[in-house]
Amino acid sequence: MKKSNQRVSTYTGVGWNRETQSWRSSVSEKGIKYDCGYYSNERDAVKARDRKILALGLNKPLQILKPVA
Repeated sequence: MKKSNQRVSTYTGVGWNRETQSWRSSVSEKGIKYDCGYYSNERDAVKARDRKILALGLNKPLQILKPVA
């Protein structure tokens, strides 16, 4: 059986970038894609995505961070 080198995230908007060997995160709204950056670990990539959602005031669910009341 062939061993897979593929890294797959369980989080929306986060994926492994083979070229940079890092996790990339992004969020899109109304056809516009917002890049959230590249990170060495998956959790930081998800946090960056959540922070971008909050900063832009997008109507998207947060995955790690808690909404501020």
